[in-house]
Amino acid sequence: MSLPFDFSDTFEAFECPEAIEVYEKTGQYVDGYWKQKKLNRRKLNCILLNVDEMKLQIVAEGRNVDAAYCIMFPDGVDKLFYTYQQNGKVQSKQSYALIDGWEYMIVNNPETLKNAGFRSYYALRFKEAEEVQDE
Repeated sequence: MSLPFDFSDTFEAFECPEAIEVYEKTGQYVDGYWKQKKLNRRKLNCILLNVDEMKLQIVAEGRNVDAAYCIMFPDGVDKLFYTYQQNGKVQSKQSYALIDGWEYMIVNNPETLKNAGFRSYYALRFKEAEEVQDE
């Protein structure tokens, strides 16, 4: 049995000092090519924590990940989207974060998602990722 945690004092102490850009991508096949479109670009004030190497191996779940962050912010401020499977019933919307000019894919962080009063996600940068230039 787990008890709800109250992290409001922690968030007030940190005051979510990092402002990062987040957005969603959706995609579809057009003339035989996969086309993606960025939606809802916005700033998100959050607590941004590095993920140590040992934890990174667990978070990556076999994917070729170069770097990762844990992103935390109060519940109700924003919501990020992640998709593990594709089928007709799954919305093809995936959130990304721009951190230090690099694009990171958002995945869930099941350790702190429930009963915590705040949202927590992992942001993963894959080894083949390229630095994102402003449009």
